[in-house]
Amino acid sequence: MANVIYLSGKIIDMRKRSELLIAVLQIPVDYLMLVVSFVLAYLLRQGSGRPFSIEVGGYAYLNLMLVFLPIWLLIFASVGLYNLRSDRAKWLDLSKILAACSAGVMVLIVIDFLSPSPIFPAKIIPIYGFLLALLFVSLGRFVMGFVQRLLASRGVGVYRVLFIGSGTTAARLKLALKKLKRRYKVVSSIASLDATSSGRLKNLIKRDHIDTVIVADSGADDSKLVELISYCQSNHVGYQFVPSISGLYSSKILSTQIGNIPVLELKPTPLEGWGRVIKRLFDVLITTLIIVLTLPLQLVLYLLIKIKEPGPAFYSHECYGRMGKMINVYKFRTMKTEYSIGPKFGDQTIEQVLAKLPASKANEFRKTAKIKDDPRVGKLGKIMRKLSLDELPQLFNVLKGDLSLVGPRPLPESELKLLGGEQNLARIVTIRPGITGLWQVSGRNDLDYSDRVRLNFYYIENWSLWLDMKILFKTLWQAIFERNGI
Repeated sequence: MANVIYLSGKIIDMRKRSELLIAVLQIPVDYLMLVVSFVLAYLLRQGSGRPFSIEVGGYAYLNLMLVFLPIWLLIFASVGLYNLRSDRAKWLDLSKILAACSAGVMVLIVIDFLSPSPIFPAKIIPIYGFLLALLFVSLGRFVMGFVQRLLASRGVGVYRVLFIGSGTTAARLKLALKKLKRRYKVVSSIASLDATSSGRLKNLIKRDHIDTVIVADSGADDSKLVELISYCQSNHVGYQFVPSISGLYSSKILSTQIGNIPVLELKPTPLEGWGRVIKRLFDVLITTLIIVLTLPLQLVLYLLIKIKEPGPAFYSHECYGRMGKMINVYKFRTMKTEYSIGPKFGDQTIEQVLAKLPASKANEFRKTAKIKDDPRVGKLGKIMRKLSLDELPQLFNVLKGDLSLVGPRPLPESELKLLGGEQNLARIVTIRPGITGLWQVSGRNDLDYSDRVRLNFYYIENWSLWLDMKILFKTLWQAIFERNGI
C-alpha cells in the first residue's frame, strides 16, 4: 500500500511542482524587471542634459536599488501576485500590479525622505521608475504566461479533471474549464454522482490518472460525497466542488474561482505550495545551525556509547516517509546490547526482545508502542533520552530531506495497526515526519495512541510556521528544564 500511495502521489506532486516552479521563477523575473526599470529611469533623467539636483553616483544608486527593491516583492506577495492558482481574468493581475507598484514607489519615496543620504538624485526618477515598472513587470509576466502556456501545451502543469454534475451551473463551469485549458483538462465526465457506483468512480480516477475531482452536482447524496472526499484524500487526489452540501469534511476549506464561478476546495494541509517551501527553508537553516553547534557534543556521545555499550553507536529503523516512501531514520543507540534488534544484533526481532521483559512491560509496549521506565534502556541512554540527545543524528535526516524538524512522529510498519490502518497512514504521510511534534509536547507517554493520532491530524490540517516555532521552543524547554525529552 505504501508504494501505491507513493506512486499515485508522485503524479500529482509533479503538477504541484510545475506550478510552484512557475511561481518561484516569477520572483527573480519580477526583481530583474524592477531593477531594469529603475536603471532606465536613472539613465533617462541623466540623458536629459540637466544636472542632478543631488549628486548620487550610478553605482551607489544601483546598490541602493538592489537593497530596497525587494520591498516591492513583499508587496507583490501581499496582494496575491505569487498565488499558485491563477484562474481569474488577466485584468485582475494588471490591477494588482498597478496597486503593488503604486504602494512600492510610495514606500521608496518615504525612505528617500527619511534617509539622511538621499537615494534619488532627482525627484522625477521614482515617477519614471513607477511607469517603467508597470510596463516591464507586465512584460515579464506576459513572458512567464507564455512559458506556462507552452508547458501546458505539452501537458506539464495541467490538472486532469473528473467532472461530476449536470444542469446550468455545471454547464457554465465546464465552459470556464475549457477556457482555462492551460490549467485544466476534463478527461472524464459523469452527469450524476448518485447514478454511478463507487467502484466505477475509483476505477475512473485510477485509469485516467485524475488529479482533481470537480463536483457540481447539487442533488448528490451527502454520504456518497463524504465517501468520495475520503477516497480523494487517501489517494492524494484534489477535490473541488460548487458549494451545495451542508455536511463538510474536516480538512481546511478554501474558496477559489474558476472563471467567475465560485467553488470550494478541500486542502488536506497548508503544507502545499509556498507553505512547503517556507517550511523546508526553515528546516535547512535551523538544522544547519544546530548541527554546527552540537557537532562536538555528538562526537563525545558517539565515543561514550562505544565505550559503555558494545556494538554500533547508531541505530537505524525503517519508517514511512512522505507519500508512504520508506526511509531510514537514525538515532544514537540508547538500548542495552541484549535488547537491541536488527541484523547487527543477531537479527533479533521485537517479539524476541519483548519475551525477555516482564509481561506488564511487554503488554504496555504492544498497546502504546512506548514503555515507561523502560528496562531496555541503559544508564547513558536514559540521560540521552531525558535531554533528547539521542535524536541528534536525525538532524542529518532533515538535511537529506527525509524528515522535518517538526511533524508527525516517524511511523514504523509495526505501528500501522495501532494507527488505524492504511487510510490513516495516507493522511499522516501527506507531509514529512518530524523529529519532534505536537503530541510530543502535549503529554508524551501520558497520551493514548488515539490521542497522538488525533494531534498529528490536527497539526497536518493546521500547520503554520508560528506553530512549528512554538513546538520547537516547547521541546527545548522540556528537554532542558523539565528533563522530559522528545
